[in-house]
Amino acid sequence: MVEVLAVKAVRHRNQASPDLLRLLDEFRRMVNVCIAIGVEENVSSLKTLSLKSYHRLNRDTLSYYRLCAISTATGILHNHQKAKKRNPQTASPYAKKLMLKTCYGFMIEGDLLRLPVKPRQYVHLKLNNHTQRTLSGLNVHSVTLTTDSLSISYSKEIVELKPEGYVGVDRNLDNVTAATTDGTVKNIRPVKSDQDQIDLPVCQQPVQEKRY
Repeated sequence: MVEVLAVKAVRHRNQASPDLLRLLDEFRRMVNVCIAIGVEENVSSLKTLSLKSYHRLNRDTLSYYRLCAISTATGILHNHQKAKKRNPQTASPYAKKLMLKTCYGFMIEGDLLRLPVKPRQYVHLKLNNHTQRTLSGLNVHSVTLTTDSLSISYSKEIVELKPEGYVGVDRNLDNVTAATTDGTVKNIRPVKSDQDQIDLPVCQQPVQEKRY
């Protein structure tokens, strides 16, 4: 058995305060500024977009929120480029939902999440019991906020289970075949019922059940 680091998230409902709503709105605006620059300049790499957009974002906003807005826009631009390859007529992306994503500046103090809105000015968000239990003793990575929810990502070590084997399934119009790594092959073919003409699967050969 091997221990691996898994990244998960815990989410609960949270109604944003007026101060937080203003921050969410400013974050969304910065994301859209970065998206517009990325589309206009045809760039989607984090480094290039940072160089072209950072100085054009609101300087009254904390620097790490500006950096996280650029990172969020980079992800949106990557998805846009993939979609445009499939359909050249794809419209330019635009962030509509109020949001905030950050990996910096926040701190968990007991049952409260402290989040800066301005230099030396903070809002405190109450964490419910489930969130507190989930995050106890773990490393917290980032916070995502919307108008009515709070999501906190964290990492924890888990034990990776090595499978004893694998099963592959091939589906066709007239049959289904399953094969395992130990050489077992199971074929299922459809037949017609004389009573109601419904296709029913019938196994050609019995195979003992194996768990993987």
